[in-house]
Amino acid sequence: MVRVRLAIVLCALLGWVATADAGPHVLLIVVDGLDAREVTDEATPVLARAWREARWCPGARSSASMPTRTNTNHATLITGVEPEVHGITGNAVWDRATKSVRKLGPAADLLTETIFTVAHRAGRGLRTAAAVGKPKLGKMFSADGTRQMGPDELWDARAASDSARDEVTGYAYDGTTLAAARSLVEHAGADFLFINLSDVDRVSHGSAPQSAQAIETRRRTDAALGGFLAWLATRPEWSSTTVVITADHGFDTMTHPPIRFADALLDAKLRGFQVVGDGGTGHVYLEEQSTPAREAAALAAARRVALAHPGLAEALYLRPNPSDGDARFTVTAVHPDWRLVHERSGDLLLIAKPGWQLVDGSDEEAKLIGNHGGPGERLVPAIVLGGAPRAAPDDCTRITPADLGRTVQACLDLPEVQRLDGGPIAADERGRVLAGVCPPAAAPSPSPCPVTTP
Repeated sequence: MVRVRLAIVLCALLGWVATADAGPHVLLIVVDGLDAREVTDEATPVLARAWREARWCPGARSSASMPTRTNTNHATLITGVEPEVHGITGNAVWDRATKSVRKLGPAADLLTETIFTVAHRAGRGLRTAAAVGKPKLGKMFSADGTRQMGPDELWDARAASDSARDEVTGYAYDGTTLAAARSLVEHAGADFLFINLSDVDRVSHGSAPQSAQAIETRRRTDAALGGFLAWLATRPEWSSTTVVITADHGFDTMTHPPIRFADALLDAKLRGFQVVGDGGTGHVYLEEQSTPAREAAALAAARRVALAHPGLAEALYLRPNPSDGDARFTVTAVHPDWRLVHERSGDLLLIAKPGWQLVDGSDEEAKLIGNHGGPGERLVPAIVLGGAPRAAPDDCTRITPADLGRTVQACLDLPEVQRLDGGPIAADERGRVLAGVCPPAAAPSPSPCPVTTP
């Protein structure tokens, strides 16, 4: 009986149910912290089988944006452009204007339009909504009061009752978030719905990603998401619905003491720096401007300290440093796909080894047992489901969050997002539209599932 029910549910999720409705309808679902390597038949049977048997790019994986932080990747997904364009280069920043460390991510920090803003600008009556388990994402997706528009309907954990959210983090439990998402589908008439599920991330931080608690949380989230999708497949708009499921990052278990790199610089008698820890990544900023030669020498000295630290794998300049003779040690030269060259990034970018984390500026981060932020947490699933018909994909490799975000825009037939300052966005700073995700024009309805009797 259980196998039959799972087969029927998956048949619907994979798009083999035919109903009549005009589209398009798109859901973008982020299972926060779900590493692609944790999507298995044992731990997440619904997602694992749907991923394996999907008609669009079975087993496709996305490489999360660097740093592999919640804010950076949600900003990339909701804009379809790279971090060096939208400006969310981590969860925190040393603000060069105010000369202070602050959280990075509220709507006013975004330097480009979001899908929500473009939908309003298009003026076609497209209804947008979001249900996010993290309050900070509610702030990111809100209107900024001037240039950025929020979704027509926005629900985040602040609207949940005390019993429906974690008392320590304030994050909503996934069942609560999915209930809110269901209400938005039923009552808000959303054409585009963004969902963030936070339980996997919350428990992996506090208990480590391989703990019994984290494994059970992934199983519970998979079951809850499977139930939501099975319900969605009964809706009259299912035949024109596309569901994209991904994650913002994976996870690493902390096995070494946290790194406070500012202390290492002071021990080396180096001053004039500000350091911001971002989990597996760290940003080192020069506090004051000086002559190019002095700045270059100071950064080269800081880099030598970093490379001597047992927990650091890389130390890369944001821009070429003449003190090192050439441009070999820049972020762009070593990792051109990271797209992090922005004034909010540190002048020197540090990358921790597995099991280590950079925690400058965050006492809370230093207590985490599981964390993320480095390149080892980039591998996340990219699953496309839904009743909308599909064309053949042309390339299932090198998928990025920018690709997924821009593809969602294309499925909704929205204009391209623009910079809020009116500046240009180069073609390679946008994601690509992934072929086969959006329904082709005038495509036949999908075939119905074969009737299965227990």
